[in-house]
Formats: sequence, structure tokens, C-alpha cells
Amino acid sequence: MKAALATLYILTALVTGLDNLYWLMGMVNGAPLNILNLIALLGAATLVGATVAVPFRPPVAVKIGFAGSLLLCVYYAPLIAVSIFTPFSTWHSIRFFISFRDYVPVMGILVGPILVIASTTNSAIFFRAKSW
Repeated sequence: MKAALATLYILTALVTGLDNLYWLMGMVNGAPLNILNLIALLGAATLVGATVAVPFRPPVAVKIGFAGSLLLCVYYAPLIAVSIFTPFSTWHSIRFFISFRDYVPVMGILVGPILVIASTTNSAIFFRAKSW
């Protein structure tokens, strides 16, 4: 159980953190800061901290992971809603990124929300459980 929880947390942190760093790189060209990306990056860092805490104190790690997952939901919940309500534009943007061999945003669009949902659900289930 500990290994699966740590693996889920670190995969979610890596995929979402890399995706948010990718979108924050627009600052180099003069784009303004996106506060949602910064909050989601903090959530990814929190999940890395939860991964470190899993072997030593699993109940504390679940609480930290739940907080990190909620911070990630600030950015990924609107992304999920937009992807559901406008599937053709989402598919068009995925095809656009793949045509330029730009795979980081594709991972953020396809894999990131799935991992965030899995991490949040898993943390919420273990957060409500009193016994380990």
C-alpha cells in the first residue's frame, strides 16, 4: 500500500509539475504570471513532500497528499471541464502539439487530469479511513 501510494504521488507530481513549468516558461518571452500555474506547481511540490513522508508516517503523508491534490485541482478542474464541454477544440490542440513534436502539453492534457483525479480520490479515501 505504501509503495502504490508513493508511486501515485510521485507520478502525479512529476507529470503535473513538468506541465506547469512548461506553461510558466512563457514568462521568458514576456507573458504575465499565471497564478493558477503557480498554485498547481505548489501542489506538485507538496505531493513530492508527501512522497517523502509515506515510508515514515503514512497518515501524515495522506493529509499532505490530500492538500497537494486539492492545490492541483485549482488548475486541473477547469481544464477537465473545458475538455469535456469542448472536445473538438481539445482534440485540435492535442493534434497541434503532436504535429510539432511537443509532447509535454499533451501529457498535461491527457495524463495530468487522470492522475490528479486518482490522487485526490485515493487521498480522500485514506483520509477518511481511521485505521491503516
